[in-house]
Amino acid sequence: MSFKIATAALLTALAAAPATAMADSITLTVPATGASLHSESVDMNVYFTDAAGSAYEVVATYVSDSAPDQPQRLIMALEDGDDVSFALPAHPETLYNFQRKGGILTVTSTGGDAATS
Repeated sequence: MSFKIATAALLTALAAAPATAMADSITLTVPATGASLHSESVDMNVYFTDAAGSAYEVVATYVSDSAPDQPQRLIMALEDGDDVSFALPAHPETLYNFQRKGGILTVTSTGGDAATS
């Protein structure tokens, strides 16, 4: 298969994928370093620090297109094996999942028009 045909096939497949099926994730392994998730209406930055005992304190700060001057913050403690999912108030189109396995924190957004950086 030529490169042009393979590229055309890939672009066709991506164009046919429904936007609501999009999922993006970030993986954090070092305390106090962060990464961002972006959707059509919400931008979120996530980092973690070591908390009391063996917990990670996870901090997620987000802003929405409808209130870009009003950042909101979530803070949660996650132990090894914890896995929590939720949607943000006024943004039910995107489901966020925070999962900790050992020294790895993974945050996934599903739905809407999600992207990471």
